[in-house]
Amino acid sequence: MCPDNHQTVEPLVNKTILVTRPVDREIRLRCLIEKAGGVILHYPVFTITPPTSLQIQRLIQLQKQLHTYTMAIFISPTAVEQSHLYFPVLPKHLIIASIGSKTTQALTDKHITVDIEAPEHNSESLLLSNRFQKGAINNENILIFRGVGGRALLGDTLVKRGAQLHYVETYQRQRPTKPPLTDDEIQTLNVITISSNNGLTNLIALMKDCKSLTNIPLLVPSQRVYEFALQQGFTTIITAEDATDEATMKALTKYLSS
Repeated sequence: MCPDNHQTVEPLVNKTILVTRPVDREIRLRCLIEKAGGVILHYPVFTITPPTSLQIQRLIQLQKQLHTYTMAIFISPTAVEQSHLYFPVLPKHLIIASIGSKTTQALTDKHITVDIEAPEHNSESLLLSNRFQKGAINNENILIFRGVGGRALLGDTLVKRGAQLHYVETYQRQRPTKPPLTDDEIQTLNVITISSNNGLTNLIALMKDCKSLTNIPLLVPSQRVYEFALQQGFTTIITAEDATDEATMKALTKYLSS
């Protein structure tokens, strides 16, 4: 439930925002939008599910080997939360790196100290930091905590720079089986928010006719998603500074107030 704030300004009054995050991942953004006078239409394009039985067996085996690794990188808050189910305690010697402030906060909530945070909420910015250059990362034995089938850029680059690497895939992101948005729902939308290329791919796949969406302003969290959205035919694309709730609200408010 959203806390009351009687002094709230309402820049989004009478505006309807499509939020596509998984169930329970939209709660804080929902509160911010509603406190600003907006209406949220929640249409999750991902479900978070456990790994397969075989993958879980491998995770259990890895529990006995954690002490052999020197660094752990967490890709997202979901990676933190799901990995905690299998690895509630990490070796104290591990260097902990996170992608973005939301991931750092999730780790802090689990009483895990973050040593390195990617400054721009993406793998690219982590790879630019001094600690991840070839001379510094060579021979490190690294764990990357993520979902099944995540981006290859970070891992591939670290291997090229001399690191030893193991992916720890503690959850799956799956496209839900659900009816498409109705024409009436689509007509109410002022902005669509999306978090990733995969999220946009799923949204399009769930629609009967994706052309009905491409004329609606689309808010994305990065240049990479901006370029992908252009390829899908979206005509008005708003780029937030990053994927945080604060950056999303800042971009929404700026666009809808102009």
